[in-house]
Amino acid sequence: MAEQAEDQEQDVSNGAATGPVMDAPGGGAPAPEEPEESPELDGVAINAGGKSVEIGNFRVFLDLRMPEFDMGHCKAYSADNLRREEGSAFALVTDPVLPTRHDHLTFLAGMHMAGQIDLIDYETAYWPPIGRKTMVLFYEKPAGGKVVAREHKKLAIDEHDIATVVVEPLMNAMQAFSEKGLAHRNIRADNLFFADPMREKVVLGDCASGPPGYDQPAVYETTARMSADPAGRGSGNATDDFYALGMTLAELGIGRQPLKKLNDQEIIELKLAKGSFQAIASHEKLPLVLIEPVRGLLCDDPEERWGLAELNAWLDGRRTKPVQANTEKRAARSQNLAGRDYYTVRSLAQGIAKNWVTALGPLRDSTVEVWLRRGLGDNDRAKALSDAMRQLQWAGTDKRSAEDVLVARSILILDPAGPIRFKGFSSMVDGLGFMLSYDVQHGKGPQRFADVIVRDIPSFWFGRQMGYSPEVQRQQQLYKNLRYYIQQQSAGYGYERCLYATVRNQHCLSPLVEEEYVVEIADLLPALEKAAETASEESWPVDRHIAAFIAARLEDDVEGQLLAMQNPSDEVEYSRAIISMLAIVQWRHGPDNLQNLSHWVARLMEPAIKVFHSKARRERVETEIPKLAKRGNLVELYNLINDEQERRKDQSEFVEAVAEYSEAESEVFDLESSGPARMELAEKVGQQAAAFASTMIALLTVSALFLMHIF
Repeated sequence: MAEQAEDQEQDVSNGAATGPVMDAPGGGAPAPEEPEESPELDGVAINAGGKSVEIGNFRVFLDLRMPEFDMGHCKAYSADNLRREEGSAFALVTDPVLPTRHDHLTFLAGMHMAGQIDLIDYETAYWPPIGRKTMVLFYEKPAGGKVVAREHKKLAIDEHDIATVVVEPLMNAMQAFSEKGLAHRNIRADNLFFADPMREKVVLGDCASGPPGYDQPAVYETTARMSADPAGRGSGNATDDFYALGMTLAELGIGRQPLKKLNDQEIIELKLAKGSFQAIASHEKLPLVLIEPVRGLLCDDPEERWGLAELNAWLDGRRTKPVQANTEKRAARSQNLAGRDYYTVRSLAQGIAKNWVTALGPLRDSTVEVWLRRGLGDNDRAKALSDAMRQLQWAGTDKRSAEDVLVARSILILDPAGPIRFKGFSSMVDGLGFMLSYDVQHGKGPQRFADVIVRDIPSFWFGRQMGYSPEVQRQQQLYKNLRYYIQQQSAGYGYERCLYATVRNQHCLSPLVEEEYVVEIADLLPALEKAAETASEESWPVDRHIAAFIAARLEDDVEGQLLAMQNPSDEVEYSRAIISMLAIVQWRHGPDNLQNLSHWVARLMEPAIKVFHSKARRERVETEIPKLAKRGNLVELYNLINDEQERRKDQSEFVEAVAEYSEAESEVFDLESSGPARMELAEKVGQQAAAFASTMIALLTVSALFLMHIF
């Protein structure tokens, strides 16, 4: 394979294209060819011929596909590491409508680990073939090429060498993941590469470019997870990886994928009916040397499944405890549903999920309950089913919804370790976020997820789990938050908040920045700065997605701002809340200069200015806004309208002005309303004064006459 890759590179250097560029996101038709006239687009340097791009420290060759290093849904391209002269790399281009795995990227980047391909770096960059940004992962090229040839011929690995060539290095990688509380969830024969030219050791391929288990064939998934939709198979744990290792050994021993001739539904039914190991052993011929480890690793009971201790004992040639038969208990008589007979509870659960409407009858008339008691002697499940039926009778008027809940709960009673199934929705609890992301970005919308959460079906799943598990407890706490978010309809909550709270590497889906692939909060404002160039004057720079993204990613508490955004009709508080959120993001993460965004915000600040009562102060603020906008600092703009000292002074002056106005108005009112009474009083007083004056004049006159008479 390595030689083939070198020959391919040589052919391309001579002008021969080796394959098509990456398909459009979501598996659609390819986007138009990349523009050749622009030497730099969205920060990515494109060479004059448009045949390569520089992303970070790497040059990626657009016309040099490397299909032997494709990993699942992601396509590989030849790449040069511009910082290193030794070694060779390739670029793995992710699908922008499938979120990557944050914890795995941060764990693997820059680390060398035996048994795992080296992840040199990863970057979010504009990818010309699809005309938008996505995440590109840069891996060290394995020196020995891919393990499984594209022709699907039997491998050149002796069955006696599988222990040292495959099992030992993979055990090392699995242990490292487990110690970090992570699961690889992408272990399969098609994802193995020879680490050295001599092909003495293998390494696992990518595990971070998409949802956990998304690229795994159904046969590689445990009986608990295989019924979930690919996007909802969940993060899982180390026991899921050991199961996948067992199926990998089976494929390497057989020379092709086990049960290849069966479709996914037939594989699920076969494994549920016979158990995983028996399903493989009855259809495939395993090498004798691999029967023991494959049997132990494919045990359907995770408590009995082989782990590191058992594998080490097998490698050392020591005998390990025999694995108990792990087939489910079969009923003496079958339970018929939609014309098919079922003998085990888990197969019946799958049958109910596939025949949602038809299954309601046998559940309501207690046929399934009687079958559980008499056919299997399972009184616990029968009682739980009876209790669920009793709750249906108390449902009130919403019978249709209650019936759907009954069917969903019945499935969980029959198969408590399996996925949550509701009509066409099927997801493990730890895969709910990835399932929501897939539905939203592939046209199905959030309604299926919302129905599951609103009807509280995950709570019933938690109640059916036995024993204590820290992982289950963590998921339960997360689910409580999801219920709260989905019940709130205002901006910053709803399904948008659920999405960003559950999927750490989900990029913001706001139409304003969606194509910029904003995963980190620090990249949000630069994306909005670009959007501001063409934004309409009436639009706001914060919509439901951006509000939820900030609330989920920002370390600061913005619940106060979200509360203010609940009432868009209150323009003053609504505008102040939006400006405040953006200012906090710039204060925490920069950049310092956001002129386009600042001018966009400045145009929308008119309602916020209304907080001031003083006309002079308003005019002064309106004069300052354009000056601050030119400086591109949202914090200064927000402080301008949120200066507490100025606001208190304005409020104090307003209160004083109101008091003075009230006093003056009262005086005017008194003068205007008491006019006639004052005239009557004045007339009365005038009459009294005139009478008194007349009396005094008369007395003075009489006194003067009397004195003149005497003298």
